[in-house]
Amino acid sequence: MRKYMSKRQRPCDFCRSRKTACRIDDAPPCRSCQLHDRECTFVEAARPRKRQATDANIESHSEDDPHQDAAGPSGASQGLQSTLQRALPEPSPLDQTRHEDEAEEPVPADASFADMSMHFLHNLDMDGSEYQFMFRTPRSPASNMSVLGDAQLPTISQAPSPGPPSASSSSNILIDGVAGFNPETLGLTGDMDPYLLQRYQTDHRGIFKFKQLAIHSVQPDPLPTQFLVSQPSLFSHSREEAGHTGIQDSEQREKLEKYVSESMGKRLIALYQKFIAPHYPIFSTQSLPDPASSPPHLLAAIYSITFPFAMYDDQLCIDLAYESPPYEPWARIINQGVAADTHSPTLATAQTLLLLVARSSSNHLVSDASYRWTNMGVLVSTAVNIGLHLDPSTWKISPAQISQRRRLSFSIYAIDRWLAATLGRPPHIDNANWLVTSLKVDDSHCAGISSDHWADLLAVSSVTSVLASTLASLYSLRAVHSLLESPEKATAASTGLIQTLDESQTCFSTSPEALERTSQTTSSFVVSLSYYYTRLLILRAGLRSMVHGDLSLSSANPESSPDDFNLRAKMKDCVEKFSAFVQGLHSDDIAGLWPPWCQTAFSSLCFALLLMMVSSSTSQEASSWLEILHTTRRNLRLKANSLPVLRLSLLRVDSIFWRGVDKVLKLKPHVEEAVRTFTKPL
Repeated sequence: MRKYMSKRQRPCDFCRSRKTACRIDDAPPCRSCQLHDRECTFVEAARPRKRQATDANIESHSEDDPHQDAAGPSGASQGLQSTLQRALPEPSPLDQTRHEDEAEEPVPADASFADMSMHFLHNLDMDGSEYQFMFRTPRSPASNMSVLGDAQLPTISQAPSPGPPSASSSSNILIDGVAGFNPETLGLTGDMDPYLLQRYQTDHRGIFKFKQLAIHSVQPDPLPTQFLVSQPSLFSHSREEAGHTGIQDSEQREKLEKYVSESMGKRLIALYQKFIAPHYPIFSTQSLPDPASSPPHLLAAIYSITFPFAMYDDQLCIDLAYESPPYEPWARIINQGVAADTHSPTLATAQTLLLLVARSSSNHLVSDASYRWTNMGVLVSTAVNIGLHLDPSTWKISPAQISQRRRLSFSIYAIDRWLAATLGRPPHIDNANWLVTSLKVDDSHCAGISSDHWADLLAVSSVTSVLASTLASLYSLRAVHSLLESPEKATAASTGLIQTLDESQTCFSTSPEALERTSQTTSSFVVSLSYYYTRLLILRAGLRSMVHGDLSLSSANPESSPDDFNLRAKMKDCVEKFSAFVQGLHSDDIAGLWPPWCQTAFSSLCFALLLMMVSSSTSQEASSWLEILHTTRRNLRLKANSLPVLRLSLLRVDSIFWRGVDKVLKLKPHVEEAVRTFTKPL
């Protein structure tokens, strides 16, 4: 046991600040730091003892020292100055010369403050955390001592060669994977101007160290980009105030291993690379997750999204055959870990949140849209905190880190756009402030997926760009109000986007229909689904002016313009191909992850058919739409048992027919007649 006032056996900084005994069994951390989840450090300078001076002592001290007059500080202020002098580093010879020159100048008499009472200084608790900043001083770049821990910082024996750093030099970077450091991006409008930080005297790694923080410059030109790097212990007090103390990683890891051993975890991570990575290649093969060292909340997220595919592993199919997925304890580990990480997020925090958003619900009849969309907002905020909204292509980091950051950045952008479209929400991400909105061919570096899967991902990237333009120009709230007043603009915009979407097929090896026949993988089916859904969304916006406000039950219909007729013909062609796509789905060909937006994308097909039916101008047209809807419902019913992603869309459309179409929708007489006379059984 070390007493907090001991000089021979110093207590740790945390116990010293709390004035408690420091109990260390064999080696740090002490019991108190373990209990409060704090870093057990011995770096703070010893605090000077408070001087218990009274008013009488101050007066007698002034009488004993006749030279202490109005031109000098009082006894109390001298005590404070001596405290600061002991805490601050020794001045350099140049500073001493400068101070000696300044001391020769006389102090004017009107600069005295002898009549000001300084007695309050004796009641200040200088050991309090709010005064600790007075004892922390910046170090010069040449200094080898830092609370960030130069022993932990990678050392360089020679300056790096020009150009992007190699994989072997990635340990010289204080972001993305360096244990114990938390990067926080510094923006252009913040108090620490990047153009001022650009002038800091950084070392050859772009790092300028303070005692508790470091500035890491990753790009000097043309747009200076810096990170504020800190240790998690710096935010311990903030975590305590927010109730995010949580549990130590070692305890969380023990809880995790109660359900999944380390060997089983490695197999689940391998399944992730096989089934999930083709959609979300957010890891690098140079730093794949490891059950022994990765954050427990990240491992829990990986296990949760990969568990349904355990049947495809020769060992896990037996080990987990009689085990129900422990989603609840995994969720608690994720929630506690992410909550604690909100104060100092890392790349692993963003990866955990992305997998949490992307994971399909175990109840396939419920979309759980609010929970997913709320987590999406947290994910976007976390990503911005660690600079994922920026393009790292020219940063001074390794090529593997550049590619991984770009893939993760695009994955967040893409899932935001697709969820926004299918859930009917405005996107979280502002396109003007997010630089990685598509993938490049060389972003596959260290992704660990096949060339076919990467080609599918590039195709999804191309369609995502069209979807983003569609949401901005046809579905933003301001655009909707503007286009309702000018229907011809909506028609022109829809036509242009359809043309752009058709041109994007050049990134496919063949057409979507041929792609389905030749490449039977989930990723290829997702490419086709994204194409059909985006086309459907564009045509819905073009037809908005025709169905808007036409709620009268009269059989009379205004004459349709050639543009309207053309759009309805394109819509019929689209839904027929979409329905044929559903018919072509086979469970034996598809063993992989369906992104979370796919549920409502399938459901959109059925509701689009209902809209076209009720807005038909003749009974024959209504019957034709009803025929396509009937075929689609039959296909959904046949395949929903083996393809859970179809169950929500089947439930929603069947609920309308269960209640009665004529009792749910306002139907014109000729449409009602078409519904009544349609007698084909499912």
